Amino acid sequence: MEQGTKLFIFDLDGTLNRTELFSVDAHQTVQAEFGWPVQTAEEIMSVFGEPVNEYMPKILPGADPDTISRYVRRVSEVEHDFIDQAASYCGCPQLLDILHERGFRTAVCSNSSYRYISMVLSAIDLMDRIDFIQPLEDGMTTKSQSLQSLLNKVKPAFAVMVGDTMMDYQAAVDNQIPFIGCEYGFRPQEMRNLQCFVHQPLDILTLTASHLSH
Repeated sequence: MEQGTKLFIFDLDGTLNRTELFSVDAHQTVQAEFGWPVQTAEEIMSVFGEPVNEYMPKILPGADPDTISRYVRRVSEVEHDFIDQAASYCGCPQLLDILHERGFRTAVCSNSSYRYISMVLSAIDLMDRIDFIQPLEDGMTTKSQSLQSLLNKVKPAFAVMVGDTMMDYQAAVDNQIPFIGCEYGFRPQEMRNLQCFVHQPLDILTLTASHLSH
């Protein structure tokens, strides 16, 4: 990586991707197929951004490992069927373009697989605007570990994490980089309690280097 790289790192779901547009329908469809109680959109959205091992007990309480494995595979298939409903948050394409114009590189660091991340980025027309993709790799259990792996690969001179959950915030803290909370995402109340948060993606451009350094 070139010397002096400045890196903006984004969570995916609830930060760039309006996950609820396709994933809620996918989960509800598969819950019905499996004969489990179909949860509300709010219940399903409450687990967005969590690793599989954390959210599945909430989606299928009491399910055995085989059922969970089959469920996860089936949701992946159905999400692909519904992916034409996907969209980014208003302003995300412009935000990424302007960051590139200002000399930043961009990355996505997500608890999802590379297949899911690339599928979503392509569907919401952001794939060509992201320079690095960091999925949750084998052996990793936390976003902090995933973010550390990304930073070790890119070795940026400056980096900032942008996300919508306290998991994203903790990953930034653990890796000693600034964090911008997305109040428009899936955990608005959590983000409002932070020192630095935005109401919409393009608000990120109004933040100065001095804000990010606090």
